Amino acid sequence: MRIHLGFLRRRSTEASLSTRPKPEEAKKWTESFDALMASKYGSSLYRAFLIREFSNENLEFWLAVEDYKHLKPQKMATKAQRIYNDFVAVQASKEINLDAETRLVTLANVQSNNPDAHAFDRAQRRIQHMMERDSYVRFLQSTLFLELVHTEHCPTSAGYVSDN
Repeated sequence: MRIHLGFLRRRSTEASLSTRPKPEEAKKWTESFDALMASKYGSSLYRAFLIREFSNENLEFWLAVEDYKHLKPQKMATKAQRIYNDFVAVQASKEINLDAETRLVTLANVQSNNPDAHAFDRAQRRIQHMMERDSYVRFLQSTLFLELVHTEHCPTSAGYVSDN
């Protein structure tokens, strides 16, 4: 199965516009995982890559924790338990690969009376580190990414739109 960059197109009432970032902008994603995730196009493309590889649970967890950090305090306990049950618990439906100590620390944080925005920090750092060493590197070497930065291999019918 091959994913093309067509999902980065958006229909306009007047014409179809390409929403691809410029190749120079996409090349910035090679600087760091954070640069990739700061770009809505970069994070969407990375997600598509991970889905294709059947390994998107790490990114789903990472994004769920990012959303969790911005919740109102009164909603954190419920969301923390949901994230834990979906990703961290042994035999979770989208179980991520964590060491036993990190699982225990995370469980203690979630089960505290008032889990805060830092309840998943340790687990998120570990998962980010794994992605940076593995899937992020593969993404940067993938045809999906390389087609974007080497436009001579992937002509478009419309201009580019900045991600900013």
